[in-house]
Amino acid sequence: MIITGGTGNGYAAKVTAENRLETIAITASNEHHANHDHGTAFNMLFDQAPTAGDDCIIFIQNTDDVDMCIEGVWLSVSGACEVYGQLGDTGTRNAATGVIPANLNAGSGNTADGTFEVGADLDGGAATLAGGVEFQRYVFRAATDSSMWNFEQDIIVPKNATFTFWCSAIVTITGAIVLNYHTLEGGG
Repeated sequence: MIITGGTGNGYAAKVTAENRLETIAITASNEHHANHDHGTAFNMLFDQAPTAGDDCIIFIQNTDDVDMCIEGVWLSVSGACEVYGQLGDTGTRNAATGVIPANLNAGSGNTADGTFEVGADLDGGAATLAGGVEFQRYVFRAATDSSMWNFEQDIIVPKNATFTFWCSAIVTITGAIVLNYHTLEGGG
C-alpha cells in the first residue's frame, strides 16, 4: 500500500525496513497553535478591589462559536483573602466596566469574542448574578508577589457559558487571565 500526499502533489510516504512510516514531525501546544496560526490567544488584565467580602469582581461570558480555554491566571493581592472562581453564574451585573483583552499575537487584528467585565460588586445592588459552582479557591495569608496559577485541566467555556472570580475580603486583586480560543483539533 502506498500512502500519497492528500493535496494531490503526488508525494508518497516512505516506509522503513521495519514497516514504520518515516516522518519528520513538527509539534506545538494548542496554545501556541491558537496564538501563532490563528491569532486567538489573549490576556485579560485587571486591578480590582471588592466593596465587601464575597463580592464578584470579574465576569466573562464566551460569545464565540469556538470554545474559550482559560489556561490560568496571574494573581497578586494586597492583603490576606481568598479568591475563588465559579462556572455557570448567570444574570445581570451591578456597575460593570468592560475590559478588552490584549491579543498576544502582535500581527493579529483579532479581538476576543465575549463579555469581559470587572467591578467592585458585580453581584450587588439590583444584580441577579448567581447560580455558579465553585471550581478553585486560592488562600492568601498576606500580601504576596505575583504568582501564576495554572488550571491543570484548563477551563473550557463554550459559547454562552460563564466564568467568574470572587474575593472574600476588601483587598486589591491585580492580575491577568490567560485565555485562548480553539477547537478540539487545535484550530481557532
